[in-house]
Amino acid sequence: MLFKGDYSFRGTHADKVIELTASFDDRGSKLFIRNLDVYLLAPIVGFLYGKKADLDATGKTTNILYDAMSKETTTLWFNYRLIMLLDSGNQPDFEQRVEKAFRQYGQEQAKPDEEVYESYVRGGVDLLHEKLVAAASAPEDYLKNLYEFMEEFEERYGQNSEEILNLVQLARN
Repeated sequence: MLFKGDYSFRGTHADKVIELTASFDDRGSKLFIRNLDVYLLAPIVGFLYGKKADLDATGKTTNILYDAMSKETTTLWFNYRLIMLLDSGNQPDFEQRVEKAFRQYGQEQAKPDEEVYESYVRGGVDLLHEKLVAAASAPEDYLKNLYEFMEEFEERYGQNSEEILNLVQLARN
């Protein structure tokens, strides 16, 4: 079950997470401080970009201890539920998506949905690595890549940010 124990990135995704959390200059600057930071962002990026990836169980692993994950449980479950609610490609029926997001999680029938979520995590790791690290050879490249990725994200999704804020306000009222 998701978020109930230590988490391991495996194979090529472990390698990519290690690179995403590595220092890129002699001052110890990093794009992501912890593996957990990658795990919090990757499923959203994977989902928004429609990028999934299969599990590669070969090679090394890099872990997130449950103690660290337990402090972010609210955010982790929010990410999972958000993706289950929005993923109409895997389940066109909205009522079924609500069931997946709020009633089925943690049960045996949720295992395929959890795998879909994990495939978005891996896809997000691939995309973050590709956009931020893969072409970087000097410290300034990491910052340039981060800036370009943020600009691309803003161009892709920024026009909807005001609409999203209005929906959040309506939901609070």
